[in-house]
Amino acid sequence: MVQYYSFEVTAEPNELENLLAGCVGGSGFVGYNETQEKGNKLKVVFFYDDYKAAEEIRCDTAQKYKTSKCLHEEENRDYNEEWRKSMKPVKVTEDIWVSPLWLEPKLCEGEHWIKIEPQMAFGTGHHETTRIASKLICASKGAKSLLDIGTGSGILAFVAQIAGYKSIIGLDTDETCRDNLQQNLSDNKGRADIRFTVGSLEKIGDSARFDTVVMNMIRSQSAPLLRQICRILPQDGTLLWSGILCEERDAVVAEAQSLGFALQEEISENEWWGAKFIIKK
Repeated sequence: MVQYYSFEVTAEPNELENLLAGCVGGSGFVGYNETQEKGNKLKVVFFYDDYKAAEEIRCDTAQKYKTSKCLHEEENRDYNEEWRKSMKPVKVTEDIWVSPLWLEPKLCEGEHWIKIEPQMAFGTGHHETTRIASKLICASKGAKSLLDIGTGSGILAFVAQIAGYKSIIGLDTDETCRDNLQQNLSDNKGRADIRFTVGSLEKIGDSARFDTVVMNMIRSQSAPLLRQICRILPQDGTLLWSGILCEERDAVVAEAQSLGFALQEEISENEWWGAKFIIKK
């Protein structure tokens, strides 16, 4: 008996998180698995229990990636469990590990462990943009309050806690994040006051002020928020912006500078770029 419908996508390794954060993420898929192909390509198979949803996302994905020409019928298996077995601990900075509770890393003296219950539509720390944002957070000394826009699984909020921030809000528009965020918050209790909110940036309100705002989001999602961020950052407040392709660097810097942001520091890894900006009002 057919229980699932699947389609294959061939992509670069660093495109997988883009797939999860983009058209595939939040679309109701029940699991995926990946295999290494020739030429450093990945073959990723996504599984759905709803034919209509699977076909709609397959068509959307095919506009950018090499994708199956039709859906495949699959027998019932626990694809989510198979995906969990593929998880490995990952370092987002030199001394911060991220992994599930059931996959404890071997910590050396002075290292930290962020415990993240993995959910496929949210971050698990394996992407370059997460490492870039984490390094930018840890390099920002002296700040006390931080807003993490597009928090996902809350990794950057917990990095900020380790870095010494005292008041942290993680914001995400995806309602499905709510339970996962509360679980991760319970597993990563520390000295900081961390709160997670589901909703748009308007929910924070223009009267709120933060020493630092971090965004780890692709440009099409993050750039439209710059004007609102200007209003909630004080003079000399910090914007940490990751999720940007290196080829977009000059355009992003120009856009930020047009609103009063001054570039202070930049980091790149493979094709991804991120930076620290200071607002000059």
